[in-house]
Amino acid sequence: MAKIKTAEKILMGATRLFAQHGYDGAIMDDLAEQCGVNKASIYYHHKDKITLYEHCLEALFTPIVDAIIVAVEQESGAQDKLAMHINTFAKESAAKPYFAAILMREMASGGTNLPVLARTQMQRILRLLKQVLAQGVDEKVFKKTEPLIVHFMIVGTINLFVATIPLRNALAMEEGCQSLKVSNVKPVGKQLAKTIIRSLLTDVTHPMPP
Repeated sequence: MAKIKTAEKILMGATRLFAQHGYDGAIMDDLAEQCGVNKASIYYHHKDKITLYEHCLEALFTPIVDAIIVAVEQESGAQDKLAMHINTFAKESAAKPYFAAILMREMASGGTNLPVLARTQMQRILRLLKQVLAQGVDEKVFKKTEPLIVHFMIVGTINLFVATIPLRNALAMEEGCQSLKVSNVKPVGKQLAKTIIRSLLTDVTHPMPP
């Protein structure tokens, strides 16, 4: 098994720490201890705390956005593109649960510490969504709507689902709460896609994506 490089080990540990405690709550002394390095090594590889945070968010955000763009571009109709947009976001977010935790912390704090690069990635995904919704209007299958609201519905629902998996699993241990133990994001993405698309359709009898 290949040995993990120090810079990567620090990045992985820092991502976990930022997800658990937020930017302000992440202590570099704790990170150094968890990674088995000294603080000088952290700053050698990542300059300072804000740069380390930027590197963590870049490693989380960029692959997710890239995957959504590639998947959506493979579809032709607006309905199929929107369904793919939502389902891919769900799949990629679930594969990187620290993404949901960090993004929800940033949203709750007004994005105080959100790096420019991360903002750029969020703009990319919103721009893609705008294009898909506009295509749907041009195709006369979607009503005009505010893309930001649809974006919030997607991001908010999926991130809340992913971020609360540990909480819901704990609550499911209590009597009568077993239904909360749901961790498979795939049906959630499909249901969300159907709900959003149905609300946008100009003709509710129009066939829905599978």
